[in-house]
Amino acid sequence: MVDNGLSFLLINMKYTPKTLLIATRPWSFPVSIAAVLLPGLYVWNAAVAHSAASSVSIGASLHTALMLLWTLLSIMLIHAASNLWSDYFDYKKGVDTDPSIGSPTITGGLLTARDTLIYGIILLAIAVLNGLAVAWGAGWPLLVFGVIGTLLVIGYPLMKFHALGDLDIFLTFGILPTLGTAFILTGELLWSSLWVTPMFATITVAVLHANNTRDYIRDGQAGIHTFAMLIGARASQSIYYIEIWLPLLWSALCVGLTAFATTEGCNPHFGWPLLIASLIAAVPAVRNSRVMAGLTHGGPIDTLDQFTAQQQLLNTLLLTIAFITQILIG
Repeated sequence: MVDNGLSFLLINMKYTPKTLLIATRPWSFPVSIAAVLLPGLYVWNAAVAHSAASSVSIGASLHTALMLLWTLLSIMLIHAASNLWSDYFDYKKGVDTDPSIGSPTITGGLLTARDTLIYGIILLAIAVLNGLAVAWGAGWPLLVFGVIGTLLVIGYPLMKFHALGDLDIFLTFGILPTLGTAFILTGELLWSSLWVTPMFATITVAVLHANNTRDYIRDGQAGIHTFAMLIGARASQSIYYIEIWLPLLWSALCVGLTAFATTEGCNPHFGWPLLIASLIAAVPAVRNSRVMAGLTHGGPIDTLDQFTAQQQLLNTLLLTIAFITQILIG
């Protein structure tokens, strides 16, 4: 089937490159970019703040920079494959039937169901090969992270249909890439790098949660059980508010405690850039909170998942600026 898919996608060129790109839902890629970029800058800032920490060898090597870019490519490929994989099983389960709501990859006629599955398998295979190459250069612990991440991607539809999709996403685009990126930069399992995870990972989960909250009635009719269905509409709203506001509050808290961006858990030099970033990032959080409030007030939340991804994009951009600013000022 994969051989037929390669012929179909690469030789016959039934689909245009633009169609193939749209089918992967590129608007969601900020969540995978954040998963590598922010932990990388976090550890780099820690190295600048504590330059005597011999365990952190970072920034000066072109090899390290290339490894990070390679890792970013891997996780974006995995993300694209996961989106296609999810679209296929949502369609087969009868979850996605209306092209105006949810992903239009299959229901909107971008790709057939079979080609969506084949395309997802091809991208996942490329991601696995790419990840093996990264692990070869970085060390076997990265291979372990990659294997776990691949299994989570493959198992995502099953976990989503049994109320564990949110946990799957948090691990795949939060915990694992944070530890993996820190390992590439330091050669160690740097558990303190997890300090940065709440600054982006819960917004990533909120993208999925917004989708599932919007679809909780249709999901029930399709016979699946998402986390949003399990806890109900009002509780889902509350969880969503926590997910999009926690990163901003966490950033402010870390500034206040000066317990941020360091392998030792404390960096008194890190302050105002992060605080300003968290204040600006509150703007889309307010908008998205109002949209989610419409769930119980008759308002539409059809595109809230895309709005949430936009929030993640701005959050990532602001945090990137904050980290780089702090690196420059020391």
